Amino acid sequence: MAEDLLNTFDEDVVDLVADRHETSVDRLRDLLLAHQRQVRDAPGVEDIVYEWRSQFHEAPVLHQTSDAYYLRLRRHVWDEFADALDLAEVELDALLDVHEEQVRRELGADRKDDERFMLLTRE
Repeated sequence: MAEDLLNTFDEDVVDLVADRHETSVDRLRDLLLAHQRQVRDAPGVEDIVYEWRSQFHEAPVLHQTSDAYYLRLRRHVWDEFADALDLAEVELDALLDVHEEQVRRELGADRKDDERFMLLTRE
């Protein structure tokens, strides 16, 4: 089940980002998994994406497939996840970078400086 939550992240992207941030691949995978589980615990992937679509003026969903949502969100959304997960700044930076690399690889998308990408595996 845990592997299913990370199936939208390419191994080479995780390896690249772990190396870039001088963290272990296992630790980075743990961070990715904790984030994906956190979304499921409250309020759930479909519900949170619906909420963000309703709440934010700019459409946060860049693309969706049967497996994933590719999102562009304001940085404060990530800050709330980081606080709830009790992440150190360096851990948050690595987590953000994995999402950034994967979304750019899949979509070639751009974002503003105050936005960050997020990739959520669908339930």
